[in-house]
Amino acid sequence: MSSGLLPGLWSVRLNSLFIFILLLVGGCATAPQPQPEAPLIAELPPETKRPPKNTQRERRSDDYAIIIAEPSDSYESLAESYFGDRKLSYLISEFNNDAPVVAGKDVVIPLKPVNPGGLTADGYQTVPVLCYHKFSPKVSTNKIDVSAETFDRQMAFLKNNGYKVITLKQLYDFVDYKQRLPKKSVLITIDDGWKTVSTIAYPILKKYGFSAVLFVYTELMKSKPSSVALSWDEVKAMAESGVIEIESHTVSHSDLTKISDEKIIKELKESQRIINMKVGKSPQFLAYPYGNFNEKVVAAMKDLGYRAGFTVIRGSNAFFYNKFSLSRSMVYNSEKMGDFAKLLETSQKD
Repeated sequence: MSSGLLPGLWSVRLNSLFIFILLLVGGCATAPQPQPEAPLIAELPPETKRPPKNTQRERRSDDYAIIIAEPSDSYESLAESYFGDRKLSYLISEFNNDAPVVAGKDVVIPLKPVNPGGLTADGYQTVPVLCYHKFSPKVSTNKIDVSAETFDRQMAFLKNNGYKVITLKQLYDFVDYKQRLPKKSVLITIDDGWKTVSTIAYPILKKYGFSAVLFVYTELMKSKPSSVALSWDEVKAMAESGVIEIESHTVSHSDLTKISDEKIIKELKESQRIINMKVGKSPQFLAYPYGNFNEKVVAAMKDLGYRAGFTVIRGSNAFFYNKFSLSRSMVYNSEKMGDFAKLLETSQKD
């Protein structure tokens, strides 16, 4: 990362945090807004606005619905009915203190996002983003080669300890102050596009019902099967399965801070074109090669429609973080679960 930009970014983060602390000290009970024009209660994404019509078992205001539960009800079925997405069931369950749905009892359903920034009385929610690169059948001396056994144990740790693996859109909505996330959310990302994503990581992710984002640099991809790199057919198949999201890691994996303005545009624009042609979806998110970026890179990204950028600055992300300097924690080949657990900070106390 550009050394001249880092202090300024941390200054933005610290200033935002200082404002948040002043609001709490002053007794303000409402969540701070990252932009003046943002509404106090953000709207749900359009695709989730599908609440059912009023029924005899429901009482409703503009902000909440209270229903009398039926035997067939669950938080997932209610989320499907009211939000159009079963994965948003946590918005209802957490609002009801995760109590079981009992027939004949009331269930409160928030119709508008509540506390989208994940603020608490003594702090705020943070979201870790894990960054993998390569995987190996056995333990390797290569620092970035995570063995299949270790990766499986890490995914089991997430599942057994109540972590919720989220999508890229969910993280974006959180840092865009639109939607609260599950309390222990984590995003899994993988860089480059090595063959072991398909042979090792993909089946393990499917085993645990998890998803991940694959940031590919297009020159690595092969048209024909390879023992080292993924083919575009493999990339497309994983994307179509819903397990893997495909986003940009540029064309050649060049350090964007060390090339001309013209080459920056080419690296960003050509990556979008190729991925759209091969996968059918134009990327809107970028993982910076080597984690490096500067003002010129960000300006070019915005012009081309990129919505966020990921560094390799270790740490978790709060809702007030700059969307073009999101943190990711590199995962290395340590077999110690304690090392992995340290990467999973989901709240910050103040």
